[in-house]
Amino acid sequence: MVGSRTLNLALLCVVFSAGGVVGAHAADLFSPPPAEPVKASAHEDWYLTLGASGQLESTYPGADGTSFRPGLIFSIRKASQLNVFRSVDDNPSIALFDTGTFRIGAVGRLDWGRDADDAFRLTGMGDIDMSVEAGAFAEWYVTDWFRTRAELRYGMGGFEGVRGLLGADVILPYGQWRFAVGPRLTYGGSGYMETYFGVTAQQALVANLLGNPLPVYTPGAGFDLVGATAQLTYNFRNGFEAGMFGSYGRLLGDAASSPITSDENQFMAGLSLSYTFNIGKAWW
Repeated sequence: MVGSRTLNLALLCVVFSAGGVVGAHAADLFSPPPAEPVKASAHEDWYLTLGASGQLESTYPGADGTSFRPGLIFSIRKASQLNVFRSVDDNPSIALFDTGTFRIGAVGRLDWGRDADDAFRLTGMGDIDMSVEAGAFAEWYVTDWFRTRAELRYGMGGFEGVRGLLGADVILPYGQWRFAVGPRLTYGGSGYMETYFGVTAQQALVANLLGNPLPVYTPGAGFDLVGATAQLTYNFRNGFEAGMFGSYGRLLGDAASSPITSDENQFMAGLSLSYTFNIGKAWW
């Protein structure tokens, strides 16, 4: 299972980054970012950040147990934006419009789905396949130390529907260290909510026959989780950056009331490592 997920991540990364890599000079590839900040220029180089994270998180939304999950770190930035803050829970994105303090672009995410054998409470519910989410994001740096970010994505695959994210971060740098903390609020459209927190009549019948007394439940769209994320990163100034992070979230509304939910409190903690390198003058 982990092998196939790693392959999916690699393929997604290749698709996103192919255009930029084509325009790079061979001598520039894998060269680390400059140690000093670079001034904005119409002809500045672009840099690709690739990395991975490993985290312990809820086995499925609403679960009372945790599982290990791999994660992907991916972003493309101009040289002048290399020191711009990037949160560990930012989904892979590319800025298509960037003023330095305001950015808009494309964002993507993989939703791993859910296995019916993850918990007894899911008996009779069937599996949820992996979904691919694609959409747009916007960021606004109110000041150098305060960032807001919003994402709106549409998922296809295991579920079909809208997913949203609102967040803010207070950023505190100290030398090569950087600490950040801030609130998060997520939104689930009806397609997502019914898939992850709903119980159809057929599912309820099968579950009850298998000894799992689930009632029919139809949740509506709405905000499904509120919480906060904190992280601490260290930049080695040779292209590598390591970090540790954690988050707490509490399920809201129909997500919290679902018969699938066994714990409204959701925790996550993990480590990350990424490398940033020059991909030259991108074709766009």
